[in-house]
Amino acid sequence: MEAYDCTYAPELMERASQLGEPIARVYCELKQHKCARTLVSADAAVRAWLDGVTYADEQESIRQKQIAQIAPVFPAQTLAEIFQNIVVVNNSLKETTEWFERLGGGTISIAISPISYGVFEVKAYAANFFINKAAGTYQKAYAQCVADLLEILKNYCYQVNYIQRFSYLQYNVERLPQEGELQPAGQCLQQNNIGYRMLQKLGWTGGPLGYKQTGILNPIEVPAKHDRRGLGCTKAKKRKPEKADHGDGDHCALDLHFYHELMLSIVARKPYYDLIFSPEFTENERIVLTRLAAQWRLRCETRLAVTGQAQFVIKRYPLPPHDVLLQVLIEKHPLVSKYYEVVPPKVSLTAATAVELKPRYVVHVSSRYGAARFLDHEQRHYVCMLSSGEG
Repeated sequence: MEAYDCTYAPELMERASQLGEPIARVYCELKQHKCARTLVSADAAVRAWLDGVTYADEQESIRQKQIAQIAPVFPAQTLAEIFQNIVVVNNSLKETTEWFERLGGGTISIAISPISYGVFEVKAYAANFFINKAAGTYQKAYAQCVADLLEILKNYCYQVNYIQRFSYLQYNVERLPQEGELQPAGQCLQQNNIGYRMLQKLGWTGGPLGYKQTGILNPIEVPAKHDRRGLGCTKAKKRKPEKADHGDGDHCALDLHFYHELMLSIVARKPYYDLIFSPEFTENERIVLTRLAAQWRLRCETRLAVTGQAQFVIKRYPLPPHDVLLQVLIEKHPLVSKYYEVVPPKVSLTAATAVELKPRYVVHVSSRYGAARFLDHEQRHYVCMLSSGEG
């Protein structure tokens, strides 16, 4: 019988089942008769009673309205709907564009055209809507246009930032060798070792043990237990040894079955953090891990640690930005809220006819021409088309 991938004797599991049955029965009875308290204000209760709507229906209606405010809109016809479909991811225009393209509603593009010798005009578009432009040398105009575009998107779109919770850890996956592999031989006993001092009290002055000094010189090497079977289990599972071709014929001393199960658990659980492997893995072992990850279509790479050593990394499972908004803002998911930060938009296009974007930007919305004009202190202007006939 197995529990948590560990094998135990049948007698032990039967005894554990007998001891745990009363506890499980009492726990189920407590959960069955437990009442959930819901605190409702008096005004909300009276209003719901007069309207003939239950509190649960009212809360579900509010929830659906909140979901409609953050859900993508198809097809997007106005600039406000385009901004609702765009989520700024990790303050990166590249990641933002990739997730926006996956929705199938268009893309964020940058158009560059020369004006004169050494002077270029760079324009930014979002799903064929003109957003902003900048002029100057190639590098300065491009950098200015991208910076202004990100600033505008941050003002009108949600932001999702991934929080690295384990930046202080060097790795979170250790190297697990095959069963029976001996660890490297350790050094001889040091003088501050308690065993060294005990041998000295018995008359040992150094060198091999024994009357004729023909005994061992180093401490007894005990192979570490790396399998996942329970203590006392004598029957081991017979598995066919897996052979990996590394190209140069080196031997792979990894427990491939364990790492195969690890890949399966990653696919099933979809962790929100990166799995960083120990630097003890050799180059050939990293190649084997890369092949295992490729079988299950896991994103992986090899990074350089602070010490300069190469480390194999399986990247976190990426959540779509709109799913993050739903889990954090509506569902209040504890794990997603722990690893993702959601920043709401600063202003809304439907809030007023004139709103302030930033101290250096002011937007004026015209319902007659269906355009928004961004002005700054340097008298540059950016025209942003909203929709024909709408403000």
